[in-house]
Amino acid sequence: MPAADERHHLEWERLTAWGEPWALAVVFGVASVPWTYGFVAGLDLPLWPAFIASATYFAAGHGPKAFVRGYASNLVGAGYGAATLAIVDGVLGGSVLALSLVVGGFMLLASLHAAVPLLSFTPGGFLGYATLFGVHAADVTTYGIGGVGGAFVGTAVAMLIGGGIGLLADEVSSAIG
Repeated sequence: MPAADERHHLEWERLTAWGEPWALAVVFGVASVPWTYGFVAGLDLPLWPAFIASATYFAAGHGPKAFVRGYASNLVGAGYGAATLAIVDGVLGGSVLALSLVVGGFMLLASLHAAVPLLSFTPGGFLGYATLFGVHAADVTTYGIGGVGGAFVGTAVAMLIGGGIGLLADEVSSAIG
């Protein structure tokens, strides 16, 4: 293992030379400008789920398979979140105990995704679940749809776009890095 001063030097070299880290930083930074503007100024979608999905893509790996695994996990997690809210508020009366029990059930189910190849990027399910709760708590209306349905549509569409932007940024940065 290199000495601490040697590791520091290697990181500095990597940071100061053109390569993959810089290529991705430039591409992602440039892409974030129209991405943010488009979401905020006209798409009628919450922005943060797109960034969460893009991060999910990079955490899941690289290439189309990472995109599919990451987005499928995000989408199913968001679906679990929507189902949680619908069950708790619509069927069980909205108590904290009911919320706790239903969350526990869906978290158990999401944890089993490791055994399902398409959903095997398990953190993506948790990220989708939490993102849906955030979008719902922000009372987002998407394309005129409010409530849990609007939160799900907004989360699902924004995460699809964000994951796609992650894949595109990865491909472009690999080509120029």
